[in-house]
Amino acid sequence: MLHALVLTLAALAQDPAAAVSSPPIPDALATYMPKAERHASDHFLVVSDAPPAAIANTLNALERTRTSLLADLAARGLPATDPGVRHLAILFSDEGAFRRFAREVDGQTLATTLGYYQPSGRRLQLFDPESTDAVRAADATIAKNEAAIKARQDAVNRMRGSRLSRQEAAVAQREVDQARAKLASQRAQREAAVDDSLKVVVVHEATHQMLFECGAQSPTGLNPLWLAEGLAVGYETDDVRRPGGPSSMRDERFGTFRKALLANGLMPVRLLVTARVLPSGGGTQTALQAQEDFYAQSCMLVRWCMLERPAEFKAFLAACREAKPGEAPDAIFEGCFGSIESVQRSYVLWLREQVPESERTESFKSVERWTIDGRSVPEPAGTSKNPEKAPTPPSSQAEPTPSALPGAPLPAKLPNNAPAP
Repeated sequence: MLHALVLTLAALAQDPAAAVSSPPIPDALATYMPKAERHASDHFLVVSDAPPAAIANTLNALERTRTSLLADLAARGLPATDPGVRHLAILFSDEGAFRRFAREVDGQTLATTLGYYQPSGRRLQLFDPESTDAVRAADATIAKNEAAIKARQDAVNRMRGSRLSRQEAAVAQREVDQARAKLASQRAQREAAVDDSLKVVVVHEATHQMLFECGAQSPTGLNPLWLAEGLAVGYETDDVRRPGGPSSMRDERFGTFRKALLANGLMPVRLLVTARVLPSGGGTQTALQAQEDFYAQSCMLVRWCMLERPAEFKAFLAACREAKPGEAPDAIFEGCFGSIESVQRSYVLWLREQVPESERTESFKSVERWTIDGRSVPEPAGTSKNPEKAPTPPSSQAEPTPSALPGAPLPAKLPNNAPAP
């Protein structure tokens, strides 16, 4: 069922409730989106200058994400309160305008993000992936190959009128037909990449929005980076008709995690739960690769918390919502889950089970005591679900609440520049 019932500005003017039942639209938006129009569904208001199809797809993905996420949270006994107002999303038709708005209005400078959620303004920002340089480059490649195929077909047609044999013309025609098939595949790949990119980003950012606006997280509380991004990645899905959640993980994200797991490159739990900014890379790892690793590893730790320690996770979410300035994230974590050292032992044992025996590398199999960050992680004496809690004193610096969550770095998969026939 398509939820995207689009309302124009005129329709909204006739429905005062639709016009006021959402967070305020920033006045500055007019500078970056002078031709903005408002489009509403049951629970969302999208302000956009994008094409109708992009707006309809966005509204549909937003509604489906809200429905599946709130149902999953409620089933787990986690906060899932309907705020009674429409959630606000801003969809830019142009990537450049999106990045200028993000930088100049919200102070969001991460160049790899395709969207972000602004907790204090209760709004999410996205842009139509059709406007990216990668899509434009793919379109240029497709247009170049189309022209080459047309020229080749014209040449084959002329061959048929010459003295060349039918066999030679047939061979040339088969080559053109093969090139056409490759071109069709390129077009399909391009369309799928744009569609998947929009949907994955919408689901990721809408998850942030629902968690904050429906009561699971609070913009005034403590919001550790690993928790916020781990939850958003955990509910990602490649198909909005198939809800995501902690019981599964997108293949792309799990592939990133598995690579780190098999290479013994996971972050220690303490480093992960106290991280305040996204990693910037180093050595042979680019900033984007480091950020993707952080997202995948945050997701896996959130999955362990939700699947293996659901009661403690529920208490942790509540403690984060109620946290006071000056409270340290590792102290709150240990107050709910027990010592980080005991968590790490249980977490590592669980991680071993996430890679099938058939896929484990020889180096992975040969490690008698698996390690994280070069340190031995011995088998725990017991496997109790409730290890003894041993909170550590708070650190002197509190975890800041982010003014804008950075969003997921999700480059589109677009056709390679295949040679023209």
